[in-house]
Amino acid sequence: MDEIETEIDEHIKKNEYVEDLESGNYTYGEKINYVAISPNGSIVAKFNPYGSSILVTKVTTNANKNIPFDKKKFFNKKPSNVFGWSLAISDIIDEGNDIGLVAISCATDIDTSPKEIEKENLQKASIREQLLILLPDFQFILIFLFICYYSVIISYTHNLNLYFYLFFIIIFMNILYFYESYNTPKILKTDIKQSLISSEGMIKIFKFSFNDNNNDKEDDNYSIYHLGGAVTFLNNSNKNSTTLICMNCVEIQKINIILDKNIIVSKEGIYLLPENLFKKLGSFKDSKCKWKYLLNSKFQKFLMIDTSKNDHVQSIELYDVNNLQLINVFYRHLEDCLISNDEEPGIFAMSTDSRLFAYSYGDNIITLYLIESGLEVVSKKFDNIFKIKFLELIEKDKKLFIIEEDRESNVKFHIWIISGCLNDYFSISKDDIGLSDSNISILSKYDEQHNAFTKANGKVVFKIDGEQFRVVHEITTQRTIFGENDAVTDEYEYQSCNLEPWNNYDNTKTISGRFLNNDKRLLLIIGQNSVQLWKSKSINFVDFNNFKNFENSNLVYILISDSIEPEKKAKFQINDDMTTIITHACRSLAYLYKHTKSIYSREKYQKFINGIMYIIKDFIKNYPDNWKLMEVQHPLMAYLIYSRSFSLIKYILFETNTHAKKLHKPQSKYTYNNYLQSASDLKLKLFEDLELNDESLKPANDLELALKFCQGRDAVMLAYLLEYYSENSMTHIGWMINVTKILPELSKFSYNDYYGSYMDQLLYKPCFGEMRYNFPIRRFKELSVCQGTLKVYVPLTSIVPKNSLSYKKVREDILPDICMVPLPNFTTHNFRVVEKDGKGIFKGIKNFIYLLGYIFLPPGYKKLEDKYFSSFHQIKKREKDFFRVPAIEAAINSRWRDTMAYWMGPLYFYAIFLTYFSYLSQLLLNGDKDFNALIKIGIGIFYYTGIYLLIIEFRQIMKYRTKYITTFNIIDLSSIILGIIVFSLISFTVRTSNETIMILTSMTTLVLWIELLLWFRLFSVMAINIFIFGNILRKIMPFFIFMLILIIGFGNSMFILFQEPSPLYYLKASNYTFYNGTVNLTLTGPSQDNPISTIWESILSMYYLSTGNLNNYDYWPLKLLTFIANVILVLVILNMLIALMNDTFNKAKEDGNLGLLIYRAELVNDFEKLDTFSFYNSSYICYLRDPELMKKWMKKSQELSKTKLYSWFNESINKENITYDGIDITSWYELISGNEDYQDSSPTPDHMTLWF
Repeated sequence: MDEIETEIDEHIKKNEYVEDLESGNYTYGEKINYVAISPNGSIVAKFNPYGSSILVTKVTTNANKNIPFDKKKFFNKKPSNVFGWSLAISDIIDEGNDIGLVAISCATDIDTSPKEIEKENLQKASIREQLLILLPDFQFILIFLFICYYSVIISYTHNLNLYFYLFFIIIFMNILYFYESYNTPKILKTDIKQSLISSEGMIKIFKFSFNDNNNDKEDDNYSIYHLGGAVTFLNNSNKNSTTLICMNCVEIQKINIILDKNIIVSKEGIYLLPENLFKKLGSFKDSKCKWKYLLNSKFQKFLMIDTSKNDHVQSIELYDVNNLQLINVFYRHLEDCLISNDEEPGIFAMSTDSRLFAYSYGDNIITLYLIESGLEVVSKKFDNIFKIKFLELIEKDKKLFIIEEDRESNVKFHIWIISGCLNDYFSISKDDIGLSDSNISILSKYDEQHNAFTKANGKVVFKIDGEQFRVVHEITTQRTIFGENDAVTDEYEYQSCNLEPWNNYDNTKTISGRFLNNDKRLLLIIGQNSVQLWKSKSINFVDFNNFKNFENSNLVYILISDSIEPEKKAKFQINDDMTTIITHACRSLAYLYKHTKSIYSREKYQKFINGIMYIIKDFIKNYPDNWKLMEVQHPLMAYLIYSRSFSLIKYILFETNTHAKKLHKPQSKYTYNNYLQSASDLKLKLFEDLELNDESLKPANDLELALKFCQGRDAVMLAYLLEYYSENSMTHIGWMINVTKILPELSKFSYNDYYGSYMDQLLYKPCFGEMRYNFPIRRFKELSVCQGTLKVYVPLTSIVPKNSLSYKKVREDILPDICMVPLPNFTTHNFRVVEKDGKGIFKGIKNFIYLLGYIFLPPGYKKLEDKYFSSFHQIKKREKDFFRVPAIEAAINSRWRDTMAYWMGPLYFYAIFLTYFSYLSQLLLNGDKDFNALIKIGIGIFYYTGIYLLIIEFRQIMKYRTKYITTFNIIDLSSIILGIIVFSLISFTVRTSNETIMILTSMTTLVLWIELLLWFRLFSVMAINIFIFGNILRKIMPFFIFMLILIIGFGNSMFILFQEPSPLYYLKASNYTFYNGTVNLTLTGPSQDNPISTIWESILSMYYLSTGNLNNYDYWPLKLLTFIANVILVLVILNMLIALMNDTFNKAKEDGNLGLLIYRAELVNDFEKLDTFSFYNSSYICYLRDPELMKKWMKKSQELSKTKLYSWFNESINKENITYDGIDITSWYELISGNEDYQDSSPTPDHMTLWF
């Protein structure tokens, strides 16, 4: 190893350059500098592998700290082929002592050369994982012990007949369980995945302090051997501790670091890289290319993977390494892509609030996405940019900082303002960000950004001369501000009633008007509570008297607010061009709606409404992309919803004449930081404007706001949004993020005369059964593969631990049939049960009692309101059609495996309860009075299992109260109580056999076996037949009643024939006389007993008529009655019953699956409420499309395909009034839906080109 070091030093000295160990480029050794910034952007570090120290600088104070570094001492044993270094710095961990950490890592060739797992080892790992899944908890251990004890009793008594219970109950249940889970065609296959590697790299962690009182020691460091890769510190979540992420080309390691007197390090876990990134890195033969690609794919806790789905669509996966979850999948169309470079990942940036995601493929196109939904906001092409090399959102995410490499490989800087304003792009010089020519030359020379500069938390850090850094977080751009200058202008007074018709409290008051900067094209009106700007339709206004609003001028700006104070004479200025104009227009619409009752002139009022709406519509028509940016930054749709701007909302959502589509994007919550910061009049104050000051009434998003207004005809706004989201969701599941949240509330709405039931109509939209899976992830985990139900899978959306084989690849021929539930996070919950912390001995006793309860008692229920559970749990599931929806069935089945695993425990307890009852009752009834130890233990087990089952029932009664009272629940409770009572009578009351106890025991045994059959509803193969039987019984019950009445009628008639004074009542024995030639012999036949002495016997004789014989009775009324009864009861009724049963069975079979799903949904809901282990939480649920199981839904969906949710809203407009379905409505509806096209009769106004 010493020889290698000597050779490298001689090579440096001879050629005066070294190989850049991170990027593969060549430069002078003393300039190999690595720059890192802390997660919150407060500290910067610089490192040179050939230097003697690590420079740490605090951004706010420029305080410096040098940490000694000696490359020769860095390695315990220097590895071969070191080709990369990585630098990371933490935030201040110990704020009291101003202490933080720096981590340096080196990587070797072996870190990028994984070996495949041998097939033999793969099979062993799979078996190991299956055993871990089947590992029982404490309750299953108890069940196992009870079964073993029962086997001991059998051996002790030598009664082999008792094996009957063990086989037909315990073993039969296990056969059903495995048949349920594994007897189905598999669509997933196990293949070889990436394996872990033994690294030759290492990490060294240094401690530093900006506090002079803390003297740094040379040994204030910690080395981690056999681990190398790209390192990153995460945001501090706990005091005096942090997490370090180390990532190489195969694995990710999370390392917990606690800062005490010394550095304490513990490895949290080892995880595999996402498969698509692993494959991409594996496609490179050169280790340095892999290293470079990996470094460019990560940023702080984020990991980005871009892969081409096909020739035209690019998929981008974004992961959070901290919580090891997929954040979202984004799509980008590649038609306009000018540059294709598969050797480098795309360039991306994140907003500080993790709301926006900016991405570029390295060409001249930047696409903005919403992170929470994955939806594209806008894609902008910059014609004067050649290659984009760097992106970062700065100034509270209002601007996007861009570094370009032009055709001559020179570096240029640009700014894109993403507020939606028209004047949004600026080229900036090096002087604007404080860089010199030498700094620019370094940036040009280094193609790898990680060496020369870095970014974090909206800050970009450049390494400049010496030990200096340049931090860029704000860039001033020279923007044109439209408004008044200091020129003195004349003013003119106008009547307030003409220009402010919403004010009826003082119609005689005058308001001032003046030409803007003496320009007679523009007239500025400062009213009592409004600011208006009018533009002449001709070249200029002649004078002030020439102004006739809406006749010879167009309204181009308006703000109406009660906080406007005209007496202050403030200068009129628009700082953010059209962003200000559009947001103020939307806000003014809300104001006008709120003050509809104070109208002075309806005609003038409607003109202002139409003028405002025209400003908005014309801007959308001309600048749709700018509207998209505004709409995600400001609550514009909220104002339109509040102001009931039906036609404008419909125009935005469904207008097909504009060249841009999808103008509105759903967001889960209003982003207060951007537009609710100030009480200034020019800032938007959403909830104050909308009069939603009560916290409980404040909606989180546009869909919730529309839901709050879902009354009468206002409900059409909710219909617009639901229709819009469901239509677009076929291309991306992110459109439905808010639909998931409102479904519980929407399901509680009853049928409405105007719009019916939105819930019922929504569930038959194509997305609820035909949304194809389009994620680039090809690994799935089976959640439910039961026969007769939709097969359910979840994609691999997490970063999995090593040796995890739960997720397998789907067969390519099956992939087109995989569909998605269109509701992200539909079955997930995020609650945490808060435990009260005790102290000292009380805490220990409490924990011990809790442990005993956990082992020996069934779990209780979480003391939480319904709103804390999943949306699926909260939905009111009342209609059978609800369960016919494929997406709903898939959601139920996705929870079934965990639910079934829990309920198998109580089922085993009940099986033991039945087994011990049957055996012990027989033993006691046979007169065995010897209560030896084994029998006493068996009796104790019986009572324990019975009490355990009773506790489950009583807890359900306390939880559900009257809702508990159902047929099945009553049978559950009655069977257990009956079993315990009868067994107690046998054990403690009667020690010898008697007839009453024997009959009672027999009937109880039958009831317990019937209850066991009902427990088998856990298995789909049994449950469907049980529900078929129930459906048949329910449907033929009316016919049974009809048949019973006939039987009773014939039976009663028969009973009367055999009573006095009927001849049949006096029938005696028959005498027969025979003559044998000598004497007459008289023989007396047997006397005939009365076969129908009671009414019950007569009814039973009619029921058994086909098997009975009444021919011995020679009485014509009886024969006639018997003949009629045979024709009706045997020939007609029984054949009718057979035909009815045949038809009913076919229908009942179709409804069997429905009953199974309803039963499963009940158990799933109950399990989610239990204070026990949680479900497997997955944001996305997939299922295998099965046309046979989905045919009813598909038929109804096809019938409703042309019916829109808003079809009930038939709007007709004329000059006189406006009606909906022929019904006159309130004044606001007339105003807001009036003739908006009045301005179109004149030439198209050019006010959209007015500002710039």
